[in-house]
Amino acid sequence: MAKHTKKQHILAVDVGTSEVKVALVSHQGVVTQHARRSLPVLHPKPTWAEQDPNAWWNSICAASRELWQSPENNPESVTGLVFSCQMFGVLPVDGDGKPLMNAMIWLDTRSRDQAREITAGFPKIAGYGLPRLIKWLRTTNGAPNLAGRDTISKFIWLREKRPHIWKRTHKLLDVKDYLLMRCTGRTVTTYDLASGGWLFNTRKGELGWSKKILKMLKLDTDRLPTVIRSTEVAGFLLDDAAGDLGIPSSTPVVAGAGDVPSCAVGSGAVRDGEVHICLGTSSWVATHMNNRAVNPMAATGTLCAAEFGKYILIATQETAGASMEWLRKQILGEDLDYEKINQLVAECAPGAGGVFFFPWMMGERVPVDDSSIRGGFVNLALDHERSHLLRAVFEGVAYNNKWALGVVEKLRGGPVSKIRITGGGAQGDAWCQIMADVLGVTVERADNPQFSGARGAALIALRALGEVAQLEDTGDLVQVTDVFQPNPELQDFYQSRYKSFLDYYKRNHSWFRRLNEGRKRK
Repeated sequence: MAKHTKKQHILAVDVGTSEVKVALVSHQGVVTQHARRSLPVLHPKPTWAEQDPNAWWNSICAASRELWQSPENNPESVTGLVFSCQMFGVLPVDGDGKPLMNAMIWLDTRSRDQAREITAGFPKIAGYGLPRLIKWLRTTNGAPNLAGRDTISKFIWLREKRPHIWKRTHKLLDVKDYLLMRCTGRTVTTYDLASGGWLFNTRKGELGWSKKILKMLKLDTDRLPTVIRSTEVAGFLLDDAAGDLGIPSSTPVVAGAGDVPSCAVGSGAVRDGEVHICLGTSSWVATHMNNRAVNPMAATGTLCAAEFGKYILIATQETAGASMEWLRKQILGEDLDYEKINQLVAECAPGAGGVFFFPWMMGERVPVDDSSIRGGFVNLALDHERSHLLRAVFEGVAYNNKWALGVVEKLRGGPVSKIRITGGGAQGDAWCQIMADVLGVTVERADNPQFSGARGAALIALRALGEVAQLEDTGDLVQVTDVFQPNPELQDFYQSRYKSFLDYYKRNHSWFRRLNEGRKRK
């Protein structure tokens, strides 16, 4: 890697579900300064989850300009702009690039009926028509989520339910695609995002939009953006966007990647088989692989990674930190800060006094594709306190991660002995230790875990700018600040609790289906 002065930075923008982070990252991969802004999620109807694309841009610009208020930060030091964003949203724009509606984000399940319709057929297996399932698996290495969370079913919903918008739609963009368009004028996407929409052939040597699947769904490529590599320059910053961001025009804008591939790079677990877990609004277990792998019964498979030619195996659960935020805001009160939360959890004995929490607040994706299950506390008694509720949430998310990790381990070819942990939830020691104890593996906390997405995006940008030969070379740039060893005295205890966690789902998922699917029909 070439040597540069400390005054050269990548401006890395991480657009999550609940907030925007804008960071200055040195050419050595160090986050030197940052600013943040919250993002609202709109729920105009049950199962709908939307965001205003102008809110993304306004938050990014406000955070970026905050950086330049400090005399230590110089916008002239920015050598590249890059985005890491939440994945699998749908935003239709017209020929001028203007949004035609709010974006349907990944949490939105309004297109559940469309998902069931496009995957129908006989004979059925796990809810899928077998002929179409085979076609999807062979081509895309996966299949549309039956809960309607994926872009493909949202496309169909838009065509069927909003024909006036569909008719005016020039391009269908994801979050990052829209931001790249605002900055460069180009309508492009990257291989990671394209491969997760189940319209894309992911086989090596055949990467591209699948004509067979598009024809099956009566779609074409006219409304789909051009696909480019994450590690290439998408264009150069337009004057208007430069003025909004407060950085020089013509700054290179790197294509970047979605939050999962970016966080994987930013975690430092970049070599094949190395596993990282992100504890953010949602949570995921992921690892890089050289070839495709899939378990359709567990809704787990590989997408294209940020490094062209590589794949990333992902098992995603829907609500992790979001469950804690719900408990803090809606039940315990927003005055309870995270320092106090971590203290209460650390002081509470393992097992949370017998309380279980099931983190299925918006249904679940992995390892069960089940939109009807819901979260909640079980085994409550009058002598339970808020510390029990808090620790139960931490443990419940960890049990769900253990469930997902089991799927990943089988697909990667064996168990793991250590895991790199990232995300906002990894900032506190309590959750990291619980993860180590429940998973039974060594947990390594990456430096600045809440900025792993921004750091990963910056490292991808350095690859695009020729500073890095390949992304595997960036692993040594990410420092491990803390190591959490599993407590051997708790292994049997947590294994027993985990079995009870699984048993609860097995015994109750049909009850949830009767309750919640019946309510939707009314």
